[in-house]
Amino acid sequence: MNIHVRILRNCKLSKYASPFAVTIRTSVNLSFKVLGTFDLESEAPPVIICHGLLETRRSWRGVAKTIRNLTKRSVVIVDLRNHGASPHASSQRYESQARDVFQLMKKLEIKRASLMGHNVGARTVMCAALMAPASVAGLLVVDMSPVSTSPEFKEYYPKLMEEMSKVVWKEKRKVHKAQKAIKKQLKHIIKDDVTMKAILNNINVTREGSIGWMCNLEVLKKQFKHLSSFPKSLKGKNYDGPTMFIGGQVSEYLPADDLPGIREMFPRAVIKYVVSTGHNVHAEDPKAFMELVIKFLRTN
Repeated sequence: MNIHVRILRNCKLSKYASPFAVTIRTSVNLSFKVLGTFDLESEAPPVIICHGLLETRRSWRGVAKTIRNLTKRSVVIVDLRNHGASPHASSQRYESQARDVFQLMKKLEIKRASLMGHNVGARTVMCAALMAPASVAGLLVVDMSPVSTSPEFKEYYPKLMEEMSKVVWKEKRKVHKAQKAIKKQLKHIIKDDVTMKAILNNINVTREGSIGWMCNLEVLKKQFKHLSSFPKSLKGKNYDGPTMFIGGQVSEYLPADDLPGIREMFPRAVIKYVVSTGHNVHAEDPKAFMELVIKFLRTN
């Protein structure tokens, strides 16, 4: 069952409670949902999933439900800062996003969690593992490298955000009508259905009460320079826990040549590629993707 933050405020999760190895500062209270309940008798840690740039936690509901059903672990899906229903902030640095995850874990009194992320969410969970390795039971990185950045990522997302910023909103338009209209406006730049669905999920009634983008588009555009490379501040740190990188075979986001550099930070890292898939490997071949994820979670 889905449990919202308001319900969880009174839950007792003391089994996972302990102080973090990092200081939680400049963090925001992420919007999230929990699938399942925290089993205080279970040794299996919860799974926290972080989405990619311009997505929301809705993009990962199917994956979260499958993990919950097959592993019986509780699963937490979040909206990253400046995305979805989470607060807006002036920084989008990966270190800040990792602190948001720690803040959430502290709120839920989770001592250790398995972390999974895709795209910028992948780099967020990698940063979290490097910043507080004792708090991370296992790491699943979906089609993103800490060593190099795909030219497609650097070129495509700024163009997409620029096109999104050109959208003119009609105040009286309903959400579903707005989504239909915006889909026509953006179809020249968004070629795949997975990305289009994620972008349209950003359309809703905003904090000001009008129809618009839920994501903080202006900050994301300004802060993109910090998203286009892995933080130099974490150079020399490592996470020695179980780590799996899952890449799309035809994607450029996780080059096999990056493995030596990856293992400098994540010594136990293994890379698995899903045949004939691109960057959205979890959506393009969900069966093969989930087989890898479930096997990893069952053994770590």
